Parts: sequence; structure tokens; C-alpha cells
Amino acid sequence: MQREANFMKRMGELLAFHKIINRPEDLNDDNFDDSIVEFQEKVDIMSDGNPKWETLWQLQFPWVQQQPKLSFVKCAADKLPGIEGYEHLWLRQDAAERYNQLRNEVLSLGGVIPTEGGKRDLSEGAGLGRSATSMHYPGLAFDLAGSAGFFKPDTDPFVITLGGSGYWEIWCRAPRGQETKLNALYWDNPTSGIDRTKTVQGKFFSFTKLAAKYGFQAIRPRLSFTRAKDRKYIGCEWWHFQANDLLIANLSQLGIELMRIAEYTPEYIRSANETVWGRKQAIFQQDWF
Repeated sequence: MQREANFMKRMGELLAFHKIINRPEDLNDDNFDDSIVEFQEKVDIMSDGNPKWETLWQLQFPWVQQQPKLSFVKCAADKLPGIEGYEHLWLRQDAAERYNQLRNEVLSLGGVIPTEGGKRDLSEGAGLGRSATSMHYPGLAFDLAGSAGFFKPDTDPFVITLGGSGYWEIWCRAPRGQETKLNALYWDNPTSGIDRTKTVQGKFFSFTKLAAKYGFQAIRPRLSFTRAKDRKYIGCEWWHFQANDLLIANLSQLGIELMRIAEYTPEYIRSANETVWGRKQAIFQQDWF
């Protein structure tokens, strides 16, 4: 079985940390299963050679407690007349570095980033449009302002079109963008629930593609938006971008990413939000998206 390079690199570091192998680079596809079994036997959990929830947690929990801690960083955003949003947002340090690079390029093209926030406080519970495994909790996601697009494609800062595989493509109106003709999708208002389309032409750049350049990916709309009846705008999610490139598929876990943050101890996370702590072992690209 051929495994991704980032997965193998981190797994090698973890197994070397636990003294299962001598050096991270000693791990390979041939000895992978046996190394995992040896670790599972060492910590007395089911030894099947398959690194799932409990195995990954046992591998990473002592490791993350010895890693340098990251802080939350305040990042500038754009407050626009008539659009709800904030003048700044907070992101985890590593995501903030990428966001600031993204915003600099957006501004250089004449675009803007109006926002409804990044980091979500752990005390804020899950609910409609809020997942207990949200990337906002560890400060790895930001939202564009939901009123900055989707209702007035002739004038909105952002125009939404259908992308591939059920994702949106978000276009930023910008004087130094490219002359582009778009088949914009929109609603008449946040409660109309009826998809409309119209052709819009002007100078745009793909915010979706530019965000991906800095490691921020879009997500698909939720079922509450795509179902046939009683559609909810809150489920549209065109505004959401998350720093997937800072995570490792099939290895990164929600609780571990939270504990990389200064002051986010297991005790603090549990006391602040029992529901989030209950999903601590959720694995990126398996049950955490």
C-alpha cells in the first residue's frame, strides 16, 4: 500500500518519538504494519496494525505536549459599507501567516476580504451551521462576510458560480482582475430558497483558486442548503475557507490540533466545551472535514 509522503513523514516522527524505530526515515511501506502493531502492543490497545482513532491518539497525545505552542494572531480584514463584518479576525499562528499572504495578494489586485470571523471561542456551542468539529475552533478557518455575495451579483464584492464536484467557485470583483463573463448563481434574499442565475461580466479573479494557493480550501454546501424544501442560507457555506494544508489526511486529529495552541490544555478544552472534547479523536478526512 502506497501512503502519502506527509503521512509517512509524521508517522515516522511519532514512531521514533515512542522509540519503536530508531529514526523517522526508517519507516517504510514494508515495515509499517509491524511498527504499528509493536506500538499498539506497547500501549496495550488492540494490535491490528491499523492506525485509527485510539492508536493515533496514543501516538500523538504525549508528542504534542512537547511541541512548541502556537498562539492566536489578530489579522486585518476589510469593513465595507452596507456589509456585515469585522475589521479583523483571529487565526492560529500558522494559519494567520498564510492568511496575511493571501490578503496581501488580494489587495494587490484591488480586491477585499470582508469577514465574519476566524477563530471560534470554545465556549460557543454547536448548532445550526456549527459543527462540533468545526475548523473554526482551532483557528484554522475563516469566513468571508455572508452578505458580501449571493444576492446582488451585479454589484456584490463576490460572485458565486458552480465549481466541480459540488463545490462553489468564488470570484472577487477587482479592478486589476481579468475581464471575465460569469454565470452567477444567486437568491433574491436569504429566505427565498430559489436558485437563480444571470450572466455577469466585469473584472474578477478566482478567490477560490487564490485561496488554494495559500492552503485554504472551500467546502461543499450542507444538506440544509441542497435539499429540495425548506432550504437554509446558513447551509450554503460559500464563504468558508479552511487551512487544509496545515493538516495531514488520515492522521491529524481535532484534539491534537487544539492542544497545539498555548493555554489549550486537555483540562481547559474539556471544561470549555465537553462536546468538542468528546470529538477529540476525530481524524481529518475521515470524520473531520
